[in-house]
Formats: sequence, C-alpha cells, structure tokens
Amino acid sequence: MIIDDTLKILVGDAISGLRTVPSDTVQVALTSPPFYLLRRYGTSTIWPDGWKGELGHEQHPNDFVRHLLHVFDEVWRVIRDDGCLWVNLGDTFNNKQGKKGTTNAPDGSNGRFAVGGRGYAESLRQQPEFFKHYVSSIGHKSEMGVPFRFHLAMTDPEFRAFIGAQEGPRWICRRTVIWAKSLVNLQTLKAEGNAMPEPTRDRPSRNYEFLFLFSKQPNYYFDRTAIDVPSRAGYRGGDRANAGSVWETQGEIVFDSKDEPDGLWRVNSEASPYRHVAMWPRR
Repeated sequence: MIIDDTLKILVGDAISGLRTVPSDTVQVALTSPPFYLLRRYGTSTIWPDGWKGELGHEQHPNDFVRHLLHVFDEVWRVIRDDGCLWVNLGDTFNNKQGKKGTTNAPDGSNGRFAVGGRGYAESLRQQPEFFKHYVSSIGHKSEMGVPFRFHLAMTDPEFRAFIGAQEGPRWICRRTVIWAKSLVNLQTLKAEGNAMPEPTRDRPSRNYEFLFLFSKQPNYYFDRTAIDVPSRAGYRGGDRANAGSVWETQGEIVFDSKDEPDGLWRVNSEASPYRHVAMWPRR
C-alpha cells in the first residue's frame, strides 16, 4: 500500500479551510477550540448565522456551541466513515469581574503572581475589557458547563435544536477522557504535574480538561493496543492490560483505586517560546 505522507498546511479560518478538503478523506481529526471567554486571537469572522465576531466571545455559551457545530458539521463531511474525532475542551467560570479579576484571590492577578504563575499573571494584567463579559442567566462564580453543552449538542438532535442549530449529523461520543494537568495523593498530600496555579480559596483548583472521542459510526478504526500498558498482575510474562483511557507521559500508571485505570490521562503542559498561549505539548 502506498502511503502519501505529504504535509499540507491550510491557512485561514476553520470553516473555510475545511471546505477545501475533499469529502471522506480524513482518518483522524483532533483539535482544541478556543475555550469560551478565555482566549483572544484577533480572528473575527462572519458566521453562517450572521453573527460577526471571534469564536469563544459569543454572548452566551449556547451561541458558542452552535458555532462549534458549524465547524464540526464540516469535519463530519471530511472524515471517513471509519474515522474518529478528538476534541479538547475546558470549562469557564461565570464571573462579574471577568477574566481580569479573580474571585476570592488575594489581590487579583497579583495573587496568581504570588503563587508562581508569573507569566500568566503578567498576561492577565494586560487583558483588555472584552474579557469582562458576564452571562446574567448563569450564577456568579458558577461553572458554565460548556463541555457538557457541547457533548449534548454533538450527540443529541433535540439539544442541538434547543440551542438554535439547524439539523445536522449526530456524532457518537465513544469516550470522555480526563486530561489531568496535575494530581494530588490525598494520603501523602504529594502533588505531581504542572497545572496552572490558582489562588482562589473557596474551591479546588482547575487541574484538568476534557478530551472527547467521537465517531460517525458504531464501528470504526481504533487501535487500543497502542496505548495498552504492561499488566500489573498476570500469570504470563509480557501480558498487556487494557489501559482504558490512560495516557501518562512518564510511563507510570495513574489510577484511582482499581487495577485497570480508566478515563484519566496525565499529560504535563510544556513551556513554549512562542506567543501562542494554549499550545498542546509535543508528546
């Protein structure tokens, strides 16, 4: 079999770029959309519903999810029937102070500086007013449930209609993986990882994001053995165990209480010399 390993880079917004890709030609798609109200790249566009603006800065999270559906409807077209889609998405807190302020944090962004997030604290000080958006229908300091809204919109036609989206494909969500940026052993209180420090004192810190695995059909190509780990207990040497949804960068099995960990990947973030503030680690 001849494999074409040509690398092609498409420059432009996601919808326009996807429309240049032939149908049913992509085996795997993976992406991390800008998290709602947490990123600003200065890339406004006119969306199919007529709204002009940048993805992630809509008036309501349902509007954000509806715009994501415009993108992933095109992804559905280009992905093969045996292909799959990975989407990394995190949640957002509703806050009257906006991203520039930090509820219950000592001295706002200076509090982040004090606990070690120097670069992030400095970037917060420079954030303009458009991050001070507040959704009045959602409680102050509440998580908005953006990943859950997205999950439902991708898999449930009724919820898709509820948020005002046109009829479209119904994805199958095969797994929701927890991407753990840090872990804490509650017995030893030893922490591992490098999640962004938070000075907020009235809730646990945000140290994970969601990674959704979608498919178009119940049967698709997925090589689970590629992520299986050495069996922790077996009668034969070299046995492999189903790692479930585990992926850990140091080769150590991360688990809660069961022999076969499921649904948790720990992949440390990585410092970057580039200005992109939300890059994936290289490995």
